[in-house]
Amino acid sequence: MKRKLACLGVILSALYLLTIGLMPDLVPFIDEGIAFAIMIKCSIYLGYDLRKWLPFFPKKNIHPASKQRNDVTIDV
Repeated sequence: MKRKLACLGVILSALYLLTIGLMPDLVPFIDEGIAFAIMIKCSIYLGYDLRKWLPFFPKKNIHPASKQRNDVTIDV
C-alpha cells in the first residue's frame, strides 16, 4: 500500500509541476517547491534517487552500514 501511495505521489506531483504555467493553481496552498520535494522523496522511496542529478540537494547515504561512528576512539 505504501508503494502505491508513493507512486501516486510521484505522478500527482509531476503532473502538478508540468502544469505550472498552463492553468491557474487548483490547490493554492501547495507551492511548487513542496510538490518538488514530494516528488523527490517519493521517488527515493521507490528506489529512484533523483538527487544525483540535482546539485542543490545533499547527497546523503541512505544505507546505515556506510555511516561512520563518531563515538569510537582508537588508541594507538
